[in-house]
Amino acid sequence: MAVWTIAVLLTVFQVTSGDIGGPTMICTPTMICTSTSTPRVAFTLTRSSDLGPVSSTADLTVTFDHVLTDVGGSFADVTNPSVFNCQHPGVYQFSFSALSQTERSAFMQLMKNGQFQLAMWAGQSSNYGSGSNTAVLELEQGDRVWLAIWRPDIYALHSNTNRYISFTGVLLYST
Repeated sequence: MAVWTIAVLLTVFQVTSGDIGGPTMICTPTMICTSTSTPRVAFTLTRSSDLGPVSSTADLTVTFDHVLTDVGGSFADVTNPSVFNCQHPGVYQFSFSALSQTERSAFMQLMKNGQFQLAMWAGQSSNYGSGSNTAVLELEQGDRVWLAIWRPDIYALHSNTNRYISFTGVLLYST
């Protein structure tokens, strides 16, 4: 059998080592193969109601009422999820977005283990304003990532059944 025929067969079929108990391998046409036993983590959380203002000046953790996607089960059996707990060390991408209330700005922070990473701000006016941000973070097992409203006595988020507030995380690769 010609070498190119074998290459074509490998790109069309999954290469498995099931007979010897190994993981399934997926190969691309350029012969780059990856194991399907690599952890897969991806989630999107949304909120369908306003959050804030409240009388406290302490950061307010954003809670969510809908799990849109939860590949890997990070939020399985969690009511009103708010904090991502890393089970698989690696490099993750997080993105978040929100809509401000009318007459109030929105100021939301991405937090890792209680430390500020970056923020999103949406301006105050007589109309709603939206904002978003994205970060790539390296996480160890046990690290925690969440969103918080800074100074919830001043800043507030708006949402409704359109779910304007969202938080997404994806494992890019394991370390």
